[in-house]
Amino acid sequence: MLLEVNVNKQIDDFNLHAEFKVSGTRCGIFGSSGSGKSTLMHILAGLLEPDSGRIVLDGIPLFDRENKINIPPQQRRVGVVFQHAHLFPHLNVQRNLLYGWRRTAPADREIAPESIIEILRLSPLLKRSVTTLSGGERQRVALGRTVLACPRLLLMDEPLTGLDEALKMQIIPYLQEVLNSFRIPLLFISHSLQEIEMMTDDVLVFSDGKLRQHLPTEELIAAAR
Repeated sequence: MLLEVNVNKQIDDFNLHAEFKVSGTRCGIFGSSGSGKSTLMHILAGLLEPDSGRIVLDGIPLFDRENKINIPPQQRRVGVVFQHAHLFPHLNVQRNLLYGWRRTAPADREIAPESIIEILRLSPLLKRSVTTLSGGERQRVALGRTVLACPRLLLMDEPLTGLDEALKMQIIPYLQEVLNSFRIPLLFISHSLQEIEMMTDDVLVFSDGKLRQHLPTEELIAAAR
């Protein structure tokens, strides 16, 4: 993966300026609340339009203000897992899982539903209503649904916030196994150094809407200790 970003966005008194290149498979976006992490995620996903700049993924422009390019979210093949699972309450687990897969062009269906169901240990849950699931189960289903859409880039926006430490430690191995199995490039957004350490190889550090550092995760962790 090669992701090239140079964007600006003004929201009331807050200004985001992000300029970076990321190559590899597991990059973190780290910063405190209000640093611009989630704003950047919404821009990359196409949910928020920058005021200026460009976003290019593997040589394909997703956004280019000068050339009037703004690919719609559903066409970017950028998957997002939010802090809250946002499952469809009227669909059972199986139908939630297959929602994105059925809307993905057959030529792009690189991941079989059976494989993600096995890795995420979802077989016992398939017929259940999502309203009966625990927080950890809901996040596993949300992850599976997003991965089955076969994204070219996976964005995870504080996906473990709100889970207690025991649940986090249950979920992280599932995340790691999915990433190892399918090699989907990841941007993992978090304010938790522990999560960044476990999930990423390098990290972009934001504060006050600006990129302050881009460094190996181990260097960030060492500096914090």
